Amino acid sequence: MKHTLYLVYPDSAEAGTLETLPETEGLIRMSEGSFLEDYDNLTKPHKICTTSEATLESILKRITDEETRRAILSMKDKHLFRALLQEDYPSMAFTEVNFEDIRTLQISGKKVLKPIKGCFGTAVKIIDEHSDLALVAEEMKSEIGVNSSVFSESVLSQSEFILEDFIEGEEYAVDMFYDSEGHPHVVNIYYHPLPKHTDYLHMIYYTNRRIFEMLYDDAIAFFTRLNKKLKVKNIALHSEFKYARHLVPIEINAMRFGGMGLGNMVYHSLKVNPYERFINEQSPDWKAIWKAHPESNFVFFIAYNGTRIDKGLQQPDFNRLESAFTKILNKTSFDYKTQLAFGVYTLEESDANIKRLLEIDFNDYFKAIG
Repeated sequence: MKHTLYLVYPDSAEAGTLETLPETEGLIRMSEGSFLEDYDNLTKPHKICTTSEATLESILKRITDEETRRAILSMKDKHLFRALLQEDYPSMAFTEVNFEDIRTLQISGKKVLKPIKGCFGTAVKIIDEHSDLALVAEEMKSEIGVNSSVFSESVLSQSEFILEDFIEGEEYAVDMFYDSEGHPHVVNIYYHPLPKHTDYLHMIYYTNRRIFEMLYDDAIAFFTRLNKKLKVKNIALHSEFKYARHLVPIEINAMRFGGMGLGNMVYHSLKVNPYERFINEQSPDWKAIWKAHPESNFVFFIAYNGTRIDKGLQQPDFNRLESAFTKILNKTSFDYKTQLAFGVYTLEESDANIKRLLEIDFNDYFKAIG
């Protein structure tokens, strides 16, 4: 029997997913308030996705299956997640840290310090024994203060952090789901290169045939092993990895695909609807898809607000930004005065132009109002 898929969205959170969502038979959009009020009357059988980490806590209150609840909580909390995977990755050391202890940390070698619950790369810092930890603490406090206007405490921890070993390698992300039998299905894999200006950390993700050929088999193998521990069914996951010689997980976000519309870029580029695949429990035919696009790069681009702009006096210069793109496949603009970005794009780009885009400073793409 086919499931109905409920896509739950919060009253206020990061924009992007709903605005870029493809029409999907069997998918019902539902506000967080309506979901909580009407949960007992939802069509059965059903599956649940969310557009944002901001709704996950509410959804967990309604999930009665304890095994699923435990699995989601073990992925949501970065400390529990590391503990879950310690047997498979024994060399990865980690410890919990309170904010007031950051300034006195004793560091040896390269580490990552980040909120136990986090989103949008907020307050993620790479540090070592030479770092000015007082300055690091102030930077983290400032970033959390700015972004807490969009992300609640359930999404972005303000006082609890995790210190873990830095994982070498390039960063990739995978959107996937487990079907009714607990089998994994991958609906996108993308590379996340670091931009020149790390304030715009998530500016670009992109996918192509080479990325899939390199990582697909490893991703399926990882998610197969993971579900021997989690034992979940009918759940979507957005996962982040480092890759050198093999995939090493950084974090897993339960019950959603990539945020801000990242999960939808595969529809706007390759006509793969991840929600439709989740409902029908079907993997895309990736060999056929990439045979038709052997040399193409498909890019998800977040147009951030500049770090030094005055929202009362300046506005985004869309024409200037879009002149830097090769081919726009989808454009969605936001209210930059209430969001952390002024829009998202799906693009088709050359390797050379992706490198140029990674150099962008968004302060240069705002102009005076009027």
